[in-house]
Amino acid sequence: MNWNWENLTSPDFTEAVQKSGGVCILPLGVIERHGDHLPLGTDLLMIRSLAERAVLREPAVIFPPYYLTQIQENKNYPGTIAIRSSLQFELLDAVCEEIARNGMTKILLVNGHGGNEFLLPQFMFDRLERPRPYTAYLVRLSGWMEAGTRDPGWKERMQSAYDYHAGEIETSAMLAAHPDKVRMDRVGPGTEPRGHLAHLPHVMTSIWWYADYPEQIAGDARPATAEKGEFLMERFVDRLAGIIRSVRNDTRTAELEREYHNAARSKEKSPHCGA
Repeated sequence: MNWNWENLTSPDFTEAVQKSGGVCILPLGVIERHGDHLPLGTDLLMIRSLAERAVLREPAVIFPPYYLTQIQENKNYPGTIAIRSSLQFELLDAVCEEIARNGMTKILLVNGHGGNEFLLPQFMFDRLERPRPYTAYLVRLSGWMEAGTRDPGWKERMQSAYDYHAGEIETSAMLAAHPDKVRMDRVGPGTEPRGHLAHLPHVMTSIWWYADYPEQIAGDARPATAEKGEFLMERFVDRLAGIIRSVRNDTRTAELEREYHNAARSKEKSPHCGA
């Protein structure tokens, strides 16, 4: 069965919801520069490829391509799509409501973009503002990436000394997942942090990313290969498949959410609350 939401007919969709146990994966990417050699949609393409491989092991419906997330720090290059943050929250909230309306009560947000590491945890906390018709789960970048990048086998294969964005890891993974979209002939020299704000230790500013990586490259893509990418993808997929399985079997989170909201309502109604 094809698990991509947009490819299913209406009857097939109903069957997919049942077979998946009501689990929907929402892969979250973005449209931004990844050097001159990777496509603007690298984060989206990668995280969807990961999901598509994982659901062959553990069934789940995959939401259509979603890329309207946080990328204010990359608007200095053409092709970036950045929308205001308030709309990002409102849109993602509405999307989750629609997923639930269509019968899926377990929504697994899988992040594929570094900028969302600040956005998505706040989104998760906001799920407690009121009871929701679904339970949301978040897999941050480290939740799936470390399964490959911390593997001793990867440490033996990795040649670059520093890798954070559009470098050996992402380029290798893209060579495995979407080789037709990678232009290795355009790979330039590797880059490291510029250190323009090194005089502000332990301080974050709005321009911190640009200050270190004005070209939106953090690493060296020259050692990247498809073989390395397959090594990483196998471990990424294995981790995500295990997460999908644990989410499908989970009942405790929803129970605790109900318990919390019942307790919160009781406190609100108490005449002594706040006295």
